[in-house]
Amino acid sequence: MSSLTNYLRAESIAIITEQPTSATISFLNVIPSTSTKTLLYSGDDVIVVSATTGNSYSLTLSTNFDYNSTRLQFTTVTLEEVIPLGSYILLSKEYKWNSLFRKNSLNHLHLYQQGNTHGNDLLMAFTQYNFNVNSGAILSTGTYTGNNWGARYGFFNAPHNGCQVERINYKFTTNAGAGEIFVFSLWKKPVTENGTTATALTLIDSYSMTSQNNAQYVFSASITPSLADGAINANEVIVPSIKKEGTKVSSTKMYGDIEILTSFDPRTSVI
Repeated sequence: MSSLTNYLRAESIAIITEQPTSATISFLNVIPSTSTKTLLYSGDDVIVVSATTGNSYSLTLSTNFDYNSTRLQFTTVTLEEVIPLGSYILLSKEYKWNSLFRKNSLNHLHLYQQGNTHGNDLLMAFTQYNFNVNSGAILSTGTYTGNNWGARYGFFNAPHNGCQVERINYKFTTNAGAGEIFVFSLWKKPVTENGTTATALTLIDSYSMTSQNNAQYVFSASITPSLADGAINANEVIVPSIKKEGTKVSSTKMYGDIEILTSFDPRTSVI
């Protein structure tokens, strides 16, 4: 057995048990394992390596793949050859290395907001999660704010070599009447360490909610920011804010619960 074959066997997550009848395929039969856990999810990419030619082809899964699955299903493709029995399914290098060298952190934020009819973005009072500090403006990407915002209004500091916001989960409820609109925003902001220079905000994501005139109604969303929007560089902090649009009633209240999933490289990161 060649060293290449040994390598492919060691790296493979599945081995093909039946040769397809055509080069146009949407599934491959594989040897199952015994575990019932999910290994890969719909949308993940894998590579099939032909056991005879050594050619490799990228496949995008169309359904989840469990360890005990007997069939790998993917978006229909037409390959240059019929994939033979004994061919190998491998993880893409990007998926593999990200899995090995990325760790996740779940970051939690509570929100309470009451009052105001001015429409400016409100910032979080230090340690209270009470958003009652008037920023004095309607914030936007490019807005320069004081350097001390990172220490006063931020709730997440990036590792020294940065991290990635992978997903944001929102839950909000309000006793507001019909017509009131609330916009919650997450901003990233560089901090001038041991200095005073002001820096600009950049929007990571914003979530707009129009009151349903029902205090039992829960607004919910799960957001995956783009790679660019979710990239948090070294020395950056995440600053949350909330503002009102449309009808503004000073007595209405807003409650929120926000979960932010970040990933980072544990080999070089220091939280």
